[in-house]
Amino acid sequence: MKIYSQGDQAIVIAIEKDVSQNVTRDLIAVRHHLLEKNLPFITEIVPTESDMMICYDARDMIKHHHITSPFQYMKDLVHSIHKEIEVLNLNEVDSTSHNIPIIYGEEFGPDLKGLLNYYNITEEEFIKLHSGNQYFVSMMGYLPGFPYLTGMNEALYVNHTSEEKKLVRAGSVILEGKKCGIVTTDTYNDWLVIGYTPTHLFNPNQEDFNLLKLGDNVTFQPKKRKEIELGDFKPCQS
Repeated sequence: MKIYSQGDQAIVIAIEKDVSQNVTRDLIAVRHHLLEKNLPFITEIVPTESDMMICYDARDMIKHHHITSPFQYMKDLVHSIHKEIEVLNLNEVDSTSHNIPIIYGEEFGPDLKGLLNYYNITEEEFIKLHSGNQYFVSMMGYLPGFPYLTGMNEALYVNHTSEEKKLVRAGSVILEGKKCGIVTTDTYNDWLVIGYTPTHLFNPNQEDFNLLKLGDNVTFQPKKRKEIELGDFKPCQS
């Protein structure tokens, strides 16, 4: 674990390992224990897949809490929390498993046909590979409630995107590099769209507006068109 300053009022914790569910769990556990301490000078905690930024009010720490070196204090605090988590094995996180229905290909996944040529496999083989693994939410971002899902079969890794940006509708399941994601609101992007799910991951009218959270597990359940309610499906557009 590496800790370094990000300006004069933030530190970054970097886990120097490949992204995995255990790495994500370690960061979530550190975040959880920091939040439990309810320290008034910590202003924001932003976790990603393999690092986490902790923002703090250095002026408040010095003036009201008599902390002469805010950076050193935060560094020592993180080290102590991480050591406690390791010793007591406290990195278990409260995660939920989700089954996400998906329709692959055709108007629901306009980029799938090209990907099948790229992989040199059939649609049935692709569906088996993509839906056969359990994914975990390694990061949230880009769009409200948008999950980056890690755990995809290595045979489906891809090193290109669409030839041009297009309107990608909410509910689109996309591939990007070694990950896939589920689009939560309409957006323009060059993601490769492989399918569609009617499951709403983001609802601003609910108190808990994100269905998925960091560390959650996701399994895709392939469906035929006649087996599923399409909800407010609209095809992707160029």
